[in-house]
Amino acid sequence: MGYRIPFVAVEKATNCFDESWVIGIGGFGKVYKGVLNDGTKVAVKRANPRSQQGLAEFRTEIKMLSHFRHCNLVSLIGYCYERNEMILIYEYMESGTLKDHLYGLGRPSLSWKKRLEICIGAARGLHYLHTGCSKAIIHRDVKSENILLDENLIAKVADFGIA
Repeated sequence: MGYRIPFVAVEKATNCFDESWVIGIGGFGKVYKGVLNDGTKVAVKRANPRSQQGLAEFRTEIKMLSHFRHCNLVSLIGYCYERNEMILIYEYMESGTLKDHLYGLGRPSLSWKKRLEICIGAARGLHYLHTGCSKAIIHRDVKSENILLDENLIAKVADFGIA
């Protein structure tokens, strides 16, 4: 069902959920940048206690996400469920969101060639969700802020877990 990471390790990785380490906020809750003990950079998605997602949905999401492996999907590294906390740990995407690059939000602009490569990568990730799994997954929230870019500006689709 995925790799379980102890709460104390998640706390340490995020500097005790330091607010200055927040890299995003969504319907599920806040996303923190973190570094695991082995040096792996991660994105830590911590459920807001007022989130509409319950434990059953959380477990389903972990089970589902742990089966997906594609170079154009953000990978789930692990999860934490302790102290009534629901936390998902993903690979960290060094270059942020496509939205940040398109709208000049602190990221460099992209050439048209790079934009096309990003579109093709995102399409490949979505195609995998639609056809590469035993049960088709429809994203339902494809937008530039859900297309993340790694350090080489390779596109990876994110936020498809509860689709």
